[in-house]
Order: sequence, then C-alpha cells, then structure tokens
Amino acid sequence: MRIIILLTLLFLTQISFGQENRKEMTKSKIYVRATYFDQKNEFIGLQVRTDLKDTLIENRNFIKFKTEHFVDYSDIETTEIYFESFDNGNYKLLNSSFETVHDIDYNKTEEQIATIFGNQVKSSLEYIDTRRSYPRDSLIATDKTPRKYYTTGNSEIYAVIIPDLKTVAVSSNGQFYTKQLFGDNYNDISEGIKNDFRTSNRFDIQPGDEIQLFYRRKWYNDSTGLAEYEDKQFKTVRYIGDTIVDGNKSLKIEIEGYNYLSGLKDGPEEFLMQVSDSGYYYGNQFIPFKEYSTELKLIEKNGQKEFFLQGVSKDTINGFTYEKIVQATPDPSRYFILPFFPMPFVEFGNVQVIITYSKIKGIEKGTKRERTYITDATNIRDIYSTSYKKVELEIYLLDQLDVEIEIKDYDNDKVIGSLKTKSKKGINSFTVKTEKLEKGKSYGVQINYKGENNSGSFSNGFKSKH
Repeated sequence: MRIIILLTLLFLTQISFGQENRKEMTKSKIYVRATYFDQKNEFIGLQVRTDLKDTLIENRNFIKFKTEHFVDYSDIETTEIYFESFDNGNYKLLNSSFETVHDIDYNKTEEQIATIFGNQVKSSLEYIDTRRSYPRDSLIATDKTPRKYYTTGNSEIYAVIIPDLKTVAVSSNGQFYTKQLFGDNYNDISEGIKNDFRTSNRFDIQPGDEIQLFYRRKWYNDSTGLAEYEDKQFKTVRYIGDTIVDGNKSLKIEIEGYNYLSGLKDGPEEFLMQVSDSGYYYGNQFIPFKEYSTELKLIEKNGQKEFFLQGVSKDTINGFTYEKIVQATPDPSRYFILPFFPMPFVEFGNVQVIITYSKIKGIEKGTKRERTYITDATNIRDIYSTSYKKVELEIYLLDQLDVEIEIKDYDNDKVIGSLKTKSKKGINSFTVKTEKLEKGKSYGVQINYKGENNSGSFSNGFKSKH
C-alpha cells in the first residue's frame, strides 16, 4: 500500500507537467521528506539540492552537490555534501567522506548485490507501471520506466531510479522517504531559488490595458520524449476602468475568449475586482501587494502538515519575456500571480497557461491571438441573449438538417425555451424565445440535429446579459 500511494503522488505529477524535453523534468531541485505509517502520510521536512561542479574521483565522473534540509527555508537546519554518478548503467552516491551511500547497477534485471543506504545487501527489482491505460498486465519496461531497487526481504528500504532522466526520484531508508517534486511549477520555483528572483505585484495599468491567457494541452511523445501541444483556448482580459461599490474602489474587468476545440466564442463578460492600498480581491481570495520571493515551508492546515512553495520565475514566449509568481501545495492545481496585471490564474492536469500578449500603459508585447473558425465539423459559433426573452445561436452545420434546440434552467433542469427548424449548409442563425431570463444567470443549451447521412447532438451554455 505504501509504495502505491507514494508513486501515485510522484508519477501523476510527472504526467501532469510536461517539458520541452522530458529530461528537463530534473530541473526541479526541490524534494519533500515524509513518513508513512499506519496508512498515514506525514510531511516532516523539505530539501533543496544545489549542483556545485563536475569532478573526477578514481577516474570516474561525478557531480558534486549539496543538500539543504529544513522546515522553513529561512532557517536551514542541516547541509550535506554528496558526489553522484550515473556512469555506464551504474548509480553511485558518495557522502562528503567519500563513503558509499548507494551503489546500484540499474540496468540489471536479476537480483544483485548492491549498496543501499550504506549497507551491502541483496537487492531485488520492481518495475513501476505509471501508465493510466488498461489493461495493465503487459508492462514492457523501457529506460523511461521507474525502477525500484529494494533490500530483498525489506521493501521499505529502496531507491527508485529513472534511467533516462538519470535521477533518483524516491528513496527510503525505512524510517522516512525523500521524493523529488516533478513539474513545470517546481522547475520555475527552482529557477527562482538559483537566481534569487524577486518582484512586486503592485501593478500600474490604465483603461484599455489587457493581457491574453493562452491555454494548451501538453504531453510527452512516448517515442521521442519531446513535448507535444494542442491549442485549447485563449482568454483576453481587459481593464475597462474604475468604479465605487459600497464605498470601495473596484476595477472593472472584461473577459472574452475563444475555444479552439468547440469553436465557441466566450463572452464578453464583465466583473468587478475590489482593490485597496494593501491588495486586491479575486473573488473571495485576497492577493496582497508586496515583494514576492522564494518561500519554502511546511504549514499546518486542518490539523495536518502540508508544504507551501513559492518562487518568482520568468517565461519567454516568442521573444516576449514576463515575470510570474508561482505557488505550489500538495493540491494538484498550480497557482500563479502576475506582477504586472491583476489576473491570477490556475492550471489543472495537463493544461498549461502562458501569457502570449500584453498591453500595459499602452505598450504592446507579444502576439495577440485572434479567433479561428472550424469548418470541418458541426460546431456552435456563439450563444448570447438579445433580450430577457430571446437567445441567439450561431451554428455551423455541414448539411441541411432537422435541428431541435432547447434552453434549460440549470437550477431545476426545466426547459424554458425550444425551437424546431431546418438548417442550411454552413452558418445558421437561430432565435429561440424563452421564459424570462435573469441577468448574470447561466443557462444550458441542448442541440440535436438529424439528416440522411449526419446526425448527433451537443450541449453548451451561456450567461444571460439581460
């Protein structure tokens, strides 16, 4: 049970955060230390690795590195020096006294005599299946497959090596385990540690300024190890002006976007963001104005310890460089704050968000994406209310079809408007009369279509402007 839980935590993270090249995952220099007893996982500390230099020991290449252990990065508890080598299918780790900590032939599949945590022992091998597809009874191991080398007879003392990455992803001495955190966000925070990046989020914008958030799916090609992408959507966030609500200053922000997968335009939608001299609110979350820098620590939450990691990083997209503040917790979502614009955002799963364009104080940077149109599949182009009793739909259809449209109230799943009609091939505009709509409320849309050689259905939704 223990190893399954630990490796689920590790490798689901690995899948979620792609890199330009798979090997760049090892740019993360952040580790967690934890125990797992009686089916309870408990964090006990954090660790940062710093690679110092290449060195030669007994005619073998090693990397000299230091590890810093702490509960709060502002108070380092211990620092240790090690020497590491992955030469010729053999992993060797020496301590500062050049004593062997690990000595494992990671290309061997049979039982071997190895050194694990300073003890020469019989070692067994277990391949760790990180696939999500089923059936999972036919694993063919490759150099990308994590390999757990453990003391024969005691599987709680082990080292997990990923050959192609040349990294020890997890290790356990039987008392606690140390796990490398894989992901773009951990790489970003590691970059902030290395360069001591700092930034203030006290933005300076004027009406008409805007940014564009570009969402794309990202994954690894199993054969090449390179990252591949699929455009998902973009959102343009624009600052309209100021207003006063209940005596408090608020920014008027407008968001509109486009979904590459469905072909549907989103918005525009306006919302208010309360701002003061000390910070601003995004929904119920308060983002303080301050200088952000590296923070790595364990915190108490709901009676349990969890880690909070923060760093400042820089992204360059097509020549456009911008800063971002990165925050990470054990939660699988990734949280970001922009220093130059009041629009924090979150990433989930294998979806990555980048800033492709900005206009700040009228100065434009990057490339602004524009809407494209799907013409090889039936799709909704737009849905919007034209009055409190009418909804307009723009739909692209491949054939002349019988079309049925229903507008539904999400609260009670009640149909509040419907239309049966015939379409033409290409772009069609349909008006559906409804019961009274409520301004700002979201409604569902169900569309069914049928023809001689083409039939199907799809659903979506909209927020009423009336």
